[in-house]
Amino acid sequence: MPLPRITSEEQRLEQLSADLQSAVDDADLSLQHVFSSHLVLAGAGHVENSVIQILGEYGRVNGNPVMKRFVEKAVSRNNSLNCEKIKLISDQFHPDWWPQLELAMLANEKDAVDSLKTLRDQVAHGRRNGTGFTIVKGYFKNAKLFVRKYSLVVLGH
Repeated sequence: MPLPRITSEEQRLEQLSADLQSAVDDADLSLQHVFSSHLVLAGAGHVENSVIQILGEYGRVNGNPVMKRFVEKAVSRNNSLNCEKIKLISDQFHPDWWPQLELAMLANEKDAVDSLKTLRDQVAHGRRNGTGFTIVKGYFKNAKLFVRKYSLVVLGH
């Protein structure tokens, strides 16, 4: 089970996704794009926040509150995370984490994290990406699975 803050954020984002889904059904394509972009930003942010919280908790458990704050601040400087960046950060803590995660995760979970990051960058730079809401919702679902597996590898739960 992931950290309570991660679970709480996932529940909030699930509600957001459900609210957006009900609005998407009756919206024209340009409005659907806005809803899709909003979910992209929320999903990519969830991955980033989760990695920060998981590694911060690792610092707290294996160090102290000062170490936890240091880890959270240091990791938060790495924004717009894709799997390559998460691997580089993780390797600084323990070289076995990423190989363990690769064994546990499915290709579509890794692809979801990378796709959310790519789409997030496109939205942030004002480009339309044309990715539909249903596709983004699937990325979010698979990114949540990635976060849970990352937490399991790093924290053991």
